[in-house]
Amino acid sequence: MARYPSAQQLLDDAVAEAGHTDFGPGDFREGLDVLLDSLERDGDIAPAADAAVVGDLRRRLVNRLEVEAWYEEHPEVDDVVVRGPIDINGLPRTGTTALADMLSLDPQFRCLTGWEQVRPVPPPIRGRELDDPRRQAFVDVQAARPEEQKAMHIVEIDATMEDTEVLGMAFHGQQMTLPVPGYRTWWRGADLTDTYRYHRRVVKLLGSRCPPELWLFKAPHHKFHLEALAAAYPEVRFVMTHRDPGKVVPSYASIVSSILPPADGRRDVQALGREICDHLRIGMEHAIEQRARIGDDRFLDVHHRDLVADPQGTIRRIYAWLDLELTPEVAGTIFAWQERNRVGAQGVHRYTAEQFGLTTEQIRSDYGFYIRHFDVAVEG
Repeated sequence: MARYPSAQQLLDDAVAEAGHTDFGPGDFREGLDVLLDSLERDGDIAPAADAAVVGDLRRRLVNRLEVEAWYEEHPEVDDVVVRGPIDINGLPRTGTTALADMLSLDPQFRCLTGWEQVRPVPPPIRGRELDDPRRQAFVDVQAARPEEQKAMHIVEIDATMEDTEVLGMAFHGQQMTLPVPGYRTWWRGADLTDTYRYHRRVVKLLGSRCPPELWLFKAPHHKFHLEALAAAYPEVRFVMTHRDPGKVVPSYASIVSSILPPADGRRDVQALGREICDHLRIGMEHAIEQRARIGDDRFLDVHHRDLVADPQGTIRRIYAWLDLELTPEVAGTIFAWQERNRVGAQGVHRYTAEQFGLTTEQIRSDYGFYIRHFDVAVEG
């Protein structure tokens, strides 16, 4: 007997909850089927967590139904202008979040926040964000995070965040919040062209009552499918961050192991570490290949060592490359954030490669192509 509901059962439940029947464009059924199969085959989740896992899948389907109902009632949303975006990507744990948090302080950027992604409908209204119950619910969730997670990863409520929920609505997201290696193997090779078209559809809805038009995205997982993203957003420009993979891989393994649902028994974190090491390596291989076809002129490389050693100079270099004005007021706000959130200010994130079945030397060997290609500094 299957532990999880079928895709059709989830669809039927979502229709019953939303009162709508149109799930919108794009291929989401294959991803949903593969995800459910991977949960059955690979998942080591404690049964007590099943309701929350299934609830997230159902919520994303309801979101799809509500997006299409909103478009039906507000056809003018299809004419909403989307400028840019500026897309921050690269390996995780390389400064993507810090950089996104800083640029998000500039009001000329429209941020893709975490709280609006959870329930995109109705779209937020400019000037009323602080009173939006979705935002307050997100604040409460973040406040309840364990202290060790806060030391690992800063969350700024109104900063641009990874588009986990938007891609999740298309069931073509990376899914690092679930133990589904089989699904991730499928996802790495999947065609996300329709997925990012749908992504733009949701972004237009979110921006319809909440300008500005120049969007700022941040997601390390974008590196896997850069060409699909560029097809949906022809004006996109990329800021790619870099750091020693010997630091990146075990740090990210530590993060992922802390956010997965509780295991049914003891989780094999060494198997998780090896999967993550391979997964990120393949992602960077994809990125280098696709970046060459897109054109290096649309990419700016930012090294973690520079972001730490000269954060103000790095920010100014980014603005100059984007040909955007960095006003004295915004610069002061960004540089004050830098001072408050310098490395270690929120606590120390402790991890080792060995606890995840890896060694620093082997990681650097596996990622030698990346280190050489981008002249990445190896850290002591």
